[in-house]
Amino acid sequence: MADDRARQATGPPGLRYLDAGQVKVFRNEDGSLCATIADELTVLSPRFLRACPLTDPDRCISIRGPEPNGKEFGLLRNWHRLDPKSRRLVEAELDRRYLHPTVKAIVSLKDYSGVQVCVFDTDRGPREVTLRDTRDNVIYLGPARVLITDAEGNRYDIPNLHALDRKSRSLLALIL
Repeated sequence: MADDRARQATGPPGLRYLDAGQVKVFRNEDGSLCATIADELTVLSPRFLRACPLTDPDRCISIRGPEPNGKEFGLLRNWHRLDPKSRRLVEAELDRRYLHPTVKAIVSLKDYSGVQVCVFDTDRGPREVTLRDTRDNVIYLGPARVLITDAEGNRYDIPNLHALDRKSRSLLALIL
């Protein structure tokens, strides 16, 4: 029984939960990003990944080493409680990694032998987007929310299909 309680407190074997007080993120002298974990180790060029990027983006952040192996050093809980400087650096990295413009309208759609080229009006301005295998690159996040991934791996969020204008909904029906 005591072993079960200990396992619940620390998580599954091999999974390390970190609290905000155990992590400090900073830039070293050459400007590269570093993260010190529990005063035990410093990770050079860490990557910060959301554990549940679509369903609960702010719950936990995975701290990993650089590519190609990207060893996970822990899951950071309550990351919003990091010291202000660390929090700003983590937020900037997450914003860069998880940039996905919100689609306000679909301006045009052309089909070239099964490859669609769309022009989206987004909250970050107009974007020309190439879509291949749209059925494999569309994620439904609820009854009216859709996330579309283009041929280059960029994601575009449509938070409410019903809020799009009639022309956009008609063009979207051709994509989906």
